[in-house]
Amino acid sequence: MFGQRGRRWARIALATVAGGALALGSALPAAATPATGVAKTAGASAKLMLNGKVGQQSALALEIDGKLVPAFCIDYHTKVALNEKYQEGTWGESQVKNLGKVQWVLTHGYPNADSAKLLAAAGATAPAQADVDNLLYFGTQTAVWHFSDEVKLGDWVEGKDLLAKDKYDVVKKVRDYLVANATDQPEPKADLSVDPASAKATVGEKAGPFTVKGPAGEITVAASGGSAVDAEGKPVTTTTNGGQFWLTADGAGEVKVTVSAQGSVSFGRVFLFTGERAAQKLILGGSAGETVTAKAGAAFAAAPTESPTPSAPAESPSPSAPAESPSPTAPVDSPAPSTSPASSGGDLPLTGSPIAAAIAGGVALLAAGAVAVLVFRRRKLRFTA
Repeated sequence: MFGQRGRRWARIALATVAGGALALGSALPAAATPATGVAKTAGASAKLMLNGKVGQQSALALEIDGKLVPAFCIDYHTKVALNEKYQEGTWGESQVKNLGKVQWVLTHGYPNADSAKLLAAAGATAPAQADVDNLLYFGTQTAVWHFSDEVKLGDWVEGKDLLAKDKYDVVKKVRDYLVANATDQPEPKADLSVDPASAKATVGEKAGPFTVKGPAGEITVAASGGSAVDAEGKPVTTTTNGGQFWLTADGAGEVKVTVSAQGSVSFGRVFLFTGERAAQKLILGGSAGETVTAKAGAAFAAAPTESPTPSAPAESPSPSAPAESPSPTAPVDSPAPSTSPASSGGDLPLTGSPIAAAIAGGVALLAAGAVAVLVFRRRKLRFTA
C-alpha cells in the first residue's frame, strides 16, 4: 500500500515539474536561427606592408541568401575557407579580442560610413580615377587587424611592389584615423528588444529610460499617443544598439512605441567556419536579413490636483487685560512647633527623650527594689539563727 501511494505521488510530482517547464518554455521568446553564409572573394586586392612583410591581401565577402555582404578577417594568421559554409556565432564563441573596438571601426569605416565624410575625417584625398571603395575597404581591414591580431601597417617602401604610394597613403590615413578614435561598442544582436517592455509615470514626467538592443546600424523609433524623447527632452526618431529613450504624454492614457531595424544579420556579427579544420574567422561588414521589430509602452496617470490653500482666519480682537487685584498681604509667621510635651493636659503623645528618661527611671526603681528584698532576707535569716 505504501509503495503504490509513493509511486502515485512521484508521478504527480513529475507531471507538475514537466508542466511547469512547458509553461516556462512557452513564455520565453524563440531563439533566432543562426544565419549561414559562404565565404567569397570580392575581387579587389592590394599589396601592403604588414608586420614588416609584403603581403597580397584580398577583399572578402559572405554570400547570405544570395546577397554578397562585405566581410572582414579577424584571424590574420589563419587561412580563409573560400567557397565553404560559415555560420553566425557570438563574440564569445569567436574568442577574438577587442571586438568592441572593431565594432566602432565597422560603424565608422567602410561600408557603413559616408565615403566623402570618412575621407575628410581621415584627412585623405583619393587619387583621380581611383576605386575609392577598395581603398576604404583596406583602410578598414587594416584597422580591424590592429585590434584583433595586433597587425601593424607599415609605411610605403619604394621597390617593394606595394600599392601605388598615393593610394597607399589613403589606406594608411583611413586606418590611422579609425584606430586612433575607436572606443568599445556593444555586441549587435540578431533580434530586437526594448527593456523594459512597460513603464508607468505621471503626466508631466518622463517614463523610462527604455534601452534598445538589437542589430547594428540605425533603428527607427515611432511613438503613438505621446512622444519619444532623449534625456534632455528632445524628440527621438532613431537610435542605435544600446541606445536609450524616454516616453512623454500630454494627458492620461497609454503611449505605445515601435522600434524597427532593417537587417537582423548586421555588421559586427561574427561568422565561424562549420568544418572540422581550423579556418579564418570573419566578421560581417554590411547587413542582411529581414526587418525586425519590437514594441513597448508606458501608462500615464493624471497629475494630482492641488487643493486650494485655506484662507487665514480673521484675527479676533485681543481681550482686555483684567484689572489687577490687590496683592494679598503676607501671612504672619507662625511659631515653630515645640518638641517638648504640652504643659497643661495636651493630647499630643510624648515622643523622643522624655519617654527614654521615664523608662530608665522605672528600671532603676526595679533594681533598687530587688536589692532591698535581698538585704531584707539576709537579715531575717541571721536574726532567726
